[in-house]
Amino acid sequence: MNKKQKIEAHDILSDDEFTEEYFSDNTKKTEKSDEKEIWKARIIFDFLNARKRGSWPVEREQTKKRLEKSIQKAETGKYLLKWVAAVFLLLAIFSVLLIRNNLKTETAIVDFAQTIDPTKSDSVTNLILQDGRKVLITEEESQIVYDEKGMNIVIDSSQKVSQEVKQKKEVFNTLVVPYGKRAQISLAGGSKVWLNSGSKLIYPATYLKGKREVYLEGEAIFEVAHSAQIPFIVRTKDFDIKVMGTVFNVSSYPEDNVSSTVLEKGKIELSPNERSFLRKEKLTILPGHMVTFNPVRKTFQEQQVDTEYYFSWRDGYIICKGEPLGSILRKLERYYNVSIKLQNAEFKSETFSGYLDLKNTPDEVLKVIAETTPFSLKYENKNFNH
Repeated sequence: MNKKQKIEAHDILSDDEFTEEYFSDNTKKTEKSDEKEIWKARIIFDFLNARKRGSWPVEREQTKKRLEKSIQKAETGKYLLKWVAAVFLLLAIFSVLLIRNNLKTETAIVDFAQTIDPTKSDSVTNLILQDGRKVLITEEESQIVYDEKGMNIVIDSSQKVSQEVKQKKEVFNTLVVPYGKRAQISLAGGSKVWLNSGSKLIYPATYLKGKREVYLEGEAIFEVAHSAQIPFIVRTKDFDIKVMGTVFNVSSYPEDNVSSTVLEKGKIELSPNERSFLRKEKLTILPGHMVTFNPVRKTFQEQQVDTEYYFSWRDGYIICKGEPLGSILRKLERYYNVSIKLQNAEFKSETFSGYLDLKNTPDEVLKVIAETTPFSLKYENKNFNH
């Protein structure tokens, strides 16, 4: 390139020899008329070089500071402002592309979950395989076990199902448990999940390398196989839970106003599931603590609790201690798949304490409640009236 000839910024960037000369520590003195073009080329070169090295957040800040410092020294004018605006526009475009790429990765299982009909009114549990086949399970308490590769599935020790699993592509299975049913599932990898009535679990047939992720709608107890390198992530409608290996309960029914989690063993980290580049509030909780999430304020509230109250349904009973009647009846409706109506809505706030054996029939359980409350019980066509 002829250095006596007037140069432009794009000339500098397109000439390797010229770029090396001007951006080296031994840069020669340049013509006054060339300084502005070299300065502009240096800004663009630094920006693109930072992207190439992959140190985007740090280099972006360094480039921004260098740009601000240069602006203070440079002459002002519309021409200069156009270059500044162009650089910041590039920053914004690359930021948006990075965010969109991250969101696509994070929400794949969430997007898939929205395509599955919860079918809570069904009379049987549905296991939906990755190829669309449905396996109907009639037992009230079912047990489903996957082998290590996710290809062979044993249901209640008697029924066997096979599916093709592609190791390089993530495909999902779905377990839909209607009201009146419960299910225990052993996932590929060794983690176990107990699903309560009216719940839906989305999970990979087998985990891809470096990833363990499921989606829950409803209530479940998780016993996660420990892995220090690969965290286990539970996604819900309101928040995400990240664990290494632990035992915890999650309740996230779509019809409930709040979602919650209770930790029995280990340690978990929670964050709102807003798919945004904005900073997320994260909360780490320890055993014996419960966290509820307010979907309106997007905030967590933590308190210490007796964990037995939140895990007892897995063993077939409910312990109540000053619990509002409305909350108890909602649990029983889901568990037995019945409708329980209070003639007076004010009774929902009345509290009840006691032990309810879920192995009994719904009318027997409700009679226990009626013995300590001023209500009468009437049963008509799977409908109970208090």
